Amino acid sequence: MNFNDIKTTINLEPIITYSIVILGCILLGLLLRWGLFWFIKFSTQRNPTILKSQLLKHLKKPTKFLLPLLFIYSSFSIIELNTFWQKMVESFIIINFSWVIITLLNASEEVVKEKFTVDGYHQAKERKVLTQLRFMKSFSIIIIVTIAIAVILWNIPAARKIGTTILTSAGVIGIIAGVAAQKSIANLITGFQIAFTQPIKIDDEVVIQGEFGVVEDITLTYVVIKTWDWRRLVLPLNFFSDNSFVNWTFSSRELIGSVFLHVDYTFPVAILRTKLLSLLKVNPLWDNKVGELLVTNSDDRTIELRATFSAKNATDVWNMRCEIREQLIGFIQENYPDSLPKLRQVDEFKNSKND
Repeated sequence: MNFNDIKTTINLEPIITYSIVILGCILLGLLLRWGLFWFIKFSTQRNPTILKSQLLKHLKKPTKFLLPLLFIYSSFSIIELNTFWQKMVESFIIINFSWVIITLLNASEEVVKEKFTVDGYHQAKERKVLTQLRFMKSFSIIIIVTIAIAVILWNIPAARKIGTTILTSAGVIGIIAGVAAQKSIANLITGFQIAFTQPIKIDDEVVIQGEFGVVEDITLTYVVIKTWDWRRLVLPLNFFSDNSFVNWTFSSRELIGSVFLHVDYTFPVAILRTKLLSLLKVNPLWDNKVGELLVTNSDDRTIELRATFSAKNATDVWNMRCEIREQLIGFIQENYPDSLPKLRQVDEFKNSKND
């Protein structure tokens, strides 16, 4: 073996050592992660809870990277890497740790949602809590990401010097940023107002500019409305402070629907009232609270009948309107066709002859 071979062998030893140590750290981290998740799965099988299932679902990916990185970082006392690689590992740890916190927030949100769900729907007070939780979660994510970026940059000496320079001129930059972000800041303030004054909430059924839909999501800058035909209406937050809209489920989901019919004066109203009650009793959407038929108006040709009934939400009310309207009209057509609205014309010749 010549001198060059010995030199190459000596130079390769640190590389082989570093590779073995880093590979061992990765395997140890993955093994620890497998053990933790096996324990959680075993505990879930014996005593299943929503929290455990959500932890298994949300922490699966971030811990795959975080635990090996922590073991690699702890091995710096054994192996000596240059500053660049140490800063890289520290930055990845900060990123993954922020990722874990965000996933924990998402898991907590799902747990709260499941706790508040009643028969697939949320009550008004619960929807208030969910709306505030959704907004605070979004705001917390922005804070976490901002802090993570700031810590990463502060950990880099060159970036720290740039940051110090920026801070010295923070007044001018703050004015420029404030002017440029006027709409974003206004949306953020409106978001806080919506989250705590609650003109709209998650799962509210609303009518906006003639569009009926359900509030699907409220972010820091916009609101997503899922319309009845599954389209998505995206509106900025300040729209709800500058414009009026109809909230059908502001304090409760229960609603009263109505169907108007016009019939002749000769029509027996009491029989139709009995028929309405019999139709409501067999309708699965009726909540057994409100069901009545009233004569609400009249003119020179017809009388106006109003059938009212209640249901547990706006969708059921709409479907009941369509069903009850069709059934009542069919009943009148089949049993009292002569009582449908008609025009009466006086025979002038006959009247003049009698005179």
